[in-house]
Amino acid sequence: MVRLVPGNPAPALFKRVAIEMASALVAERADGTRVYLRYFPTGEVEQWSGRRRRWVLLGICAPMVSRFDAAPQCTKGPLQLLRE
Repeated sequence: MVRLVPGNPAPALFKRVAIEMASALVAERADGTRVYLRYFPTGEVEQWSGRRRRWVLLGICAPMVSRFDAAPQCTKGPLQLLRE
């Protein structure tokens, strides 16, 4: 189980414009396998699929603007990681 809590109180700026970048996360399961995830400011959460050799969309989650410690709300409920 992985919980993503997006929040960047000071996003990167270039000429006073926020730069839209993905945040990446590498998590290790108890069996030693690694899970590669990336989260975009627009809400997309993707996982790298070694089998498919591409990024797979897990869902779209909107961060709670009012609190940084609140979990994002995902459109289809909690995200399910790929089992590979």
